[in-house]
Amino acid sequence: GTAMVFDFASSISIFNRDGEFLSKWGTPGSGNGELNKPSGLAITADGSLLVVDSGNHRVQRFSLDGKYASQFGSQGDGAGQSNLPWSITTDKEGLIYVVDWRNDRIQQFSADGEWLASFGSSGSGVGQFNRPSGVGVDSDGEIYVADRQNDRVQILAPDGRFISQLHGDHTLSPWGREKLLSNPDM
Repeated sequence: GTAMVFDFASSISIFNRDGEFLSKWGTPGSGNGELNKPSGLAITADGSLLVVDSGNHRVQRFSLDGKYASQFGSQGDGAGQSNLPWSITTDKEGLIYVVDWRNDRIQQFSADGEWLASFGSSGSGVGQFNRPSGVGVDSDGEIYVADRQNDRVQILAPDGRFISQLHGDHTLSPWGREKLLSNPDM
């Protein structure tokens, strides 16, 4: 067991289960294998590491030791494009789900990174999002979306249909509050 941690600058650090540092990789930039504000990690069934490269509006695939393999996504609001992708997860079928933060939606990709579908739109109604910040998928394929500005978690069916929602109050860390206040366009 190892733990992988990203820093918002440009690197991935690996620790053993006792918390001892093992290695670190990643360099800043926009080229293949370079990172600009990584914000999410997921390990695929084949053992690849998916890294949400938020500042470059893409997802990159690496080996667990940091060797670049491929990427998908680009900046925009079309199918497979994103505007500040934020979080990522995979399901038991190998499908990839990416939070598209500024476009207020979740995007679904094949295990190879081919766009399949988008779920949601901007707003506060059911199935709509206002700055979604996290995504998870349970063993039944239901999709859980942390809908940050709407103070709720929405639960979607595997095909993206709204099922239910959980309400609550969100809080920001001092770092998060400072980041949002200093970046009003976020």
